[in-house]
Amino acid sequence: FWEQIAETVIGETVPEDWLFDSLIVDEGQDFDQTWVEILRLFLKPNADIAWLEDQDQDIYNRQPGPLEGMVGYNCNTNFRSPETIARFIHRVLPFDFENANDLPGLGVGFEGYDQTEDQIKIVAHIVGQLIKQGFNHSDIVILTSHGHNHSVFSKLQKVGNYSLRQFTGDYDIFGNQVLTSGKLRFDSIYRFKGQQAPAVILVDVDPSPEKLEQQLRLLYCGMTRATVKLELVYNRSNDFCSRFWD
Repeated sequence: FWEQIAETVIGETVPEDWLFDSLIVDEGQDFDQTWVEILRLFLKPNADIAWLEDQDQDIYNRQPGPLEGMVGYNCNTNFRSPETIARFIHRVLPFDFENANDLPGLGVGFEGYDQTEDQIKIVAHIVGQLIKQGFNHSDIVILTSHGHNHSVFSKLQKVGNYSLRQFTGDYDIFGNQVLTSGKLRFDSIYRFKGQQAPAVILVDVDPSPEKLEQQLRLLYCGMTRATVKLELVYNRSNDFCSRFWD
């Protein structure tokens, strides 16, 4: 869908009233160089650009290229993660940030699996416990550390007694994702990036030693989606995951 949109834009003449004085780009670390050039088509000469990015959440390894003449400002403050979750992230991941959220949150839970399929029963139990604690279905998100179509949850319609709501692969005419009906949102960290939820359950937590740096950034991104409670469902045989309880 977006590739077709990009090709269409490049082939069109941009009218005068579609040229802008300023541009604000969020999540700049995820931008492809081609996207930057397309956006430049919509800018007046000497337009102002504000470019926001977080290299700790660079999960695509894209290089948009240098933006010449820009003044840099660094801020590593995390306002989303409550104290208990932020403390856990500091302990297990190699990312430095200042925690500015004074709320305690409900901390981090973690449970290991031996077989990939074991996660289904584990997650059903976790969801039940979260519901008992007062979370609504809409408060809970299940996020896979793999791609959306490469998880044991990808083809499921239900986890326990809870129906799953997930991306169908289609978009509406406005470019919005079309989701199935269901009580619990299931998605990938990649697709859920930039969003948040009170309770986040990360599944398929099994970082590969060959791609450890990138996958730790992916975990960091996933962990910082939670605003109250974080749950990790990890592979017991993965050496990195042993630091969760150290």
